[in-house]
Amino acid sequence: MKDRFKFTVFILIMLVIVSGCQNTSQQQESNREEVTINQPSEPYLTFKDFDGETVTLQDKPQNIVILNEQVLYSFYQVGGKAVGVPTPFNIEPPKEAIKVPKVGFMHEVNMEKVLELKPDLVIGQRFDHGKFRETFKEANIPLANLNTQSIEDIKQNTILMGKITGNEPKAEELVNKMNSEINQVIEQIPDEQEMPTYAILTVMGDTAYVEQSSTIAIDIADQLKLRNATVSIDGEAFAGYIPFSMEEMVMINPDYLFILSHTTNDEAKEMIENNFKSNPAWSSLSAISNDQMYFLPKDKFVMAPGVDVAESYKYMADLITPSQTN
Repeated sequence: MKDRFKFTVFILIMLVIVSGCQNTSQQQESNREEVTINQPSEPYLTFKDFDGETVTLQDKPQNIVILNEQVLYSFYQVGGKAVGVPTPFNIEPPKEAIKVPKVGFMHEVNMEKVLELKPDLVIGQRFDHGKFRETFKEANIPLANLNTQSIEDIKQNTILMGKITGNEPKAEELVNKMNSEINQVIEQIPDEQEMPTYAILTVMGDTAYVEQSSTIAIDIADQLKLRNATVSIDGEAFAGYIPFSMEEMVMINPDYLFILSHTTNDEAKEMIENNFKSNPAWSSLSAISNDQMYFLPKDKFVMAPGVDVAESYKYMADLITPSQTN
């Protein structure tokens, strides 16, 4: 009887132990599952914008608002879709953007409209939209300010647009094709013992500036084996631009004078007609006397055309090649 009693007690003790172990095991498994569930996932994409700010996208953005019209072409060329874009200002936007809701001009953003669209990413421009960073931060909306002042900027922005939209292979393919087309144009320009010189005059309303450092037009001219005569001009530059001086233009006396307008070429022609043409110093310039002043189309040299910038190289090459091959 005693042995049976001991055996019964033993069985009961074992049941308690096994039950406890099972409960502990289940609790541990539950804890592991909870840790797995609560552990944050890797972000979809992290990068630094032109302001040096880290932009983190936890998920692939679905509601992208673009304030920077300079990246529109790159964005749509890689297959992007936006819920809001800037109102066009004297430019022809990509056809995909024509019916997309407008959020005001690039320089006059309608923030109420932007926030109504509930974006999960806003793509801005370094000079105009940095002032909105705190507003977007408070609304938990990532802001990426990008620059599109040079050919390298176009390449990098196109690759970034590919990453943002999940179309990186397509972006890389487009950039490689662009590089190949650009190289083909450059190879057709003959080497000369003395490189012809050029200056780029940018007209903004009634004011004229000289482009001195890296811009889309300067990058193209330099790669087409022309020499920028304006690098010797002293002056306070802002984003690569310095105020125009007739005296200094006469001193550098470029072989080519390229005119860019931020409005229309007709307005730029009128501005030059009213302010410069009657000045004998203007008429004395080699570019003027040799009929080598050219008005460059804004859609190819002012606004960033994305990977279609290869067409801008071809356009300028057609202007300079006849004189270089004579």
